[in-house]
Amino acid sequence: MRNTLILLLTAGLLLAACVPAQTPAPVEQPVQPQPVVELPTQAPPPPPPEPTAVQPPAPQYAPFCQSAPVACQPPTIELRDNAFCVEKVPYAILAVPAGTTYESQDADMECIDQATADGSLRITCHSKEGKQLWSYNLKVCNASCRAPSLQVGTGQCPEGYGFDATNQCCAVPPAAGSEAGCIIYRVDIGGCPSG
Repeated sequence: MRNTLILLLTAGLLLAACVPAQTPAPVEQPVQPQPVVELPTQAPPPPPPEPTAVQPPAPQYAPFCQSAPVACQPPTIELRDNAFCVEKVPYAILAVPAGTTYESQDADMECIDQATADGSLRITCHSKEGKQLWSYNLKVCNASCRAPSLQVGTGQCPEGYGFDATNQCCAVPPAAGSEAGCIIYRVDIGGCPSG
């Protein structure tokens, strides 16, 4: 409807511009009124649909691992004796599950395997300098809790996950500085009787 109005106005202006200014006025002739014909009204056409943004296809990631590789528990540690003396050097004797790994966190403390009994491993620790009544840290780990090495940033897993190439799945990497199934245990070395 608006387009028709604009078209009529443009045609009228064009005719007015083409008519010479000095033409005699037309003689009026009786004009018979035109019968009014009502045209059915049409609803305006619906607006064109808004263009939808083309969504890029969602990236295809590897599946998530079924079990969390870092859900292992540290081993239980039992202090059997902390004042077992050999030549005036006190030893601490610990019992841990067989297969447990350990590492002294202090260069002065030395720990060695003694024996395996009843499904547990006996570890003896002592000061290399023969210190008595001293405490050291020992890192003890559950050997069955080795987390797989995860590759981060390969595009095979969502952000925040690492790809486990062995199991072909995505897992949350362990927090920095933490190890699955490990604990720092404080070993208190006792004293030997004098005499």
